[in-house]
Amino acid sequence: MQKEQIEKLRSLSRKLVRELGMLQLDRSDSSITPGHWHALIEIEKDPGLTISKLGALLLMSISRISRLTSSLSKKGLIEFKEGLDKREKYLYLTAEGQATVKSIDDFSEEKIEGAFKFLQESEMVEIINAIDKYSNVLEQNRLLGSDIKIATLSTSRVIRKQIMSMISEIQENEFSIPINKDTNICILKAEHYFYYDHSYNFWYAVADNGQIIGSIGLRKINDCGGEIKKFFVIKEYRGTGVAKKLMLTLLNATLKHHFKKLFLGSVDILKAAHIFYKRYGFIKIVRSDLPKEFELCELDSVFYVGEVEEVMEKLSK
Repeated sequence: MQKEQIEKLRSLSRKLVRELGMLQLDRSDSSITPGHWHALIEIEKDPGLTISKLGALLLMSISRISRLTSSLSKKGLIEFKEGLDKREKYLYLTAEGQATVKSIDDFSEEKIEGAFKFLQESEMVEIINAIDKYSNVLEQNRLLGSDIKIATLSTSRVIRKQIMSMISEIQENEFSIPINKDTNICILKAEHYFYYDHSYNFWYAVADNGQIIGSIGLRKINDCGGEIKKFFVIKEYRGTGVAKKLMLTLLNATLKHHFKKLFLGSVDILKAAHIFYKRYGFIKIVRSDLPKEFELCELDSVFYVGEVEEVMEKLSK
């Protein structure tokens, strides 16, 4: 898919949300967000919904959905009830909440009916089918990354060679990077590069079929900083959240080691990776700004530094 097509689809998706009015319903209450409206709609569809199930439907963490439902309760739109399982809270709309959902339904139905009057019946069906297909493939892509497990490197030479093979496949066959037999040797020699503070600081992602699909390593530079090495995800799993899972695993390790900064080197052709780094707070630097302990790779031509706290904050949103 071309970059122009992706940008067009993103623009159309934002426009669709705006035109349907979800962002216009907050009127005078600036503390109400589209997430609040989505929560009310889901509770109206399934009275007695649990907080955890609602969070799964809205793709929110337990902490975020707890704050959101607490806000709706304070506004008198929902109420909590206890069931047999005292650990769970069950959600119901109040009379005011039901009236609010009705106003959402009336508003949205009026919008859609007004737009569809310009279309033929066949065009309506075509649009509905296209949106249905679009939403389903988005969900499919998200679920593809949900079953991924992150494992810590062990002494297994078989696993290490599988990781090296995965990385070499990306470097050579996808990007035509001129590697040699020693380019990824650090994985085989992990005890020298990644073992410190009584643990291996190298992780790999495994799909539910056992395939190794990604990796990331954290080499210690000094007491204050580390170097990200061998950060790769195979093409089929990019954009599914695997890279974020690997990076968050590494960041949690930096807290254990009290690192404040992270450095990395990359190859100019890996444009998508550079976008990822910049999105999550890494800043491009010149080679001379690298710490003297940084291990230069002859292939690397682009370098980045990131503040651990900033990168962690951006990745956790």
